[in-house]
Amino acid sequence: MSPAQRRPVLRLWLDGVPLEKLGDWVLQVEVEERCDEASSLRLSVDLSPIHGSDAAGDWDALERGSFAADAAVPDFGLLRRVTVQFGLESDDPDGPEISSTVFDGYLTAVEPVFGEARVPDSRLELTGVDASCLMHFETVTRTWSDLTDVQIAREIFTRYGFAVVDAGKPGATLEDGGLDRPGARAVLVQRATDAEFLRMLARRNGFEAYVAPGPGPVTAGPHPAGSVVGHFHSPAVALPEQPALALFPRDAPTLASFRARYDSHQPTRIMGWHIDEQTRLLQRVTVSDPGYRRMGSHSRADVLATRLAAIQPVRHGTSPTPMESVDVQTSDVPHSAAEVTALARAELRLIDWFAAGTGTVLCERYPVILRAGRPIGLTGAGHLLDGSWYVRAVRHRWGVDPDEATVEQSIRRYEADVTLVRNALGGAG
Repeated sequence: MSPAQRRPVLRLWLDGVPLEKLGDWVLQVEVEERCDEASSLRLSVDLSPIHGSDAAGDWDALERGSFAADAAVPDFGLLRRVTVQFGLESDDPDGPEISSTVFDGYLTAVEPVFGEARVPDSRLELTGVDASCLMHFETVTRTWSDLTDVQIAREIFTRYGFAVVDAGKPGATLEDGGLDRPGARAVLVQRATDAEFLRMLARRNGFEAYVAPGPGPVTAGPHPAGSVVGHFHSPAVALPEQPALALFPRDAPTLASFRARYDSHQPTRIMGWHIDEQTRLLQRVTVSDPGYRRMGSHSRADVLATRLAAIQPVRHGTSPTPMESVDVQTSDVPHSAAEVTALARAELRLIDWFAAGTGTVLCERYPVILRAGRPIGLTGAGHLLDGSWYVRAVRHRWGVDPDEATVEQSIRRYEADVTLVRNALGGAG
């Protein structure tokens, strides 16, 4: 079956109740799925009265909704739970269903927009944030000791009812280890919301901290419970790759356009140091390895080592090194050699991504639903850029095709703007 035969499918749930006849009132859906911060939703709904325009001020999407699945217009309001699933439907009734839930969160802003003609150009703009917004309602003062950072993350996620998968189990969402602080030597004080605190811990480890829908069915009710999973781990570059994005054949690519950038002036190694408060000995470490696989054959350090060796006469006899070390200066106070290394590696991970790229994916031709936080292949961009990349963000866009809107309002398009990063090139750049 040709990918061109697939049709985009949108499914929505409100407080876990599936909504029907979306094509009658949903104008556009955008979900920005991210693994480096909270995911977000933008939903545009037809605000025009569906029972006639003679009743002035009777705007159904604002005033006449209901949670019932057969209601003409759902009841949208602040902190309604919204779940979004995208799918690709085949003309073959026996063909496999392709679908994935990409957002489970809450409406955080409602914006009625009344057009000049009132009907039919008025709409309701709804904005949402994933379920991590539940961890962002209050600032908490709390102390933590005798727990690793990963254990702290696990406790916070489960406190909100989110599922986690411990390290060593299939589909693990928590990474084994994490910085340890014995209660006799170090106590960590939290003065932030739980969401802010989790991201601070993640940054200290060079981890990602986010929540995402799990693989199971959508749970009913205003709280997603275990159908949302908490993640606290290194970038998952070792997972199986998603199908490759292809720039060719030119008449039917899966990647409509792509733009990439890589640069020279970033450190390639980090030096951390600390004077131990008990032994008074200087603890020093130099880190040049992020701790996970290179997604190509030539890192920034490899490229710079070659070029700096060629520029050697200009450098007045200094030895050719990939790039000068950069000292870590941080407000975090390490209490062990392992923590000095972890803080230095975390700093390296922030700057180690050698190349970054953006592109637009024609999702109706792509064989699966593209997801963030996973590696992916790229073909057709040449030996420097072809190969493995890491998907940092995906902005799913579903709505009326602007080129076809005046002909057939029911025609929908499903595209995705993708942000990719890579810590090595496929050859010398």
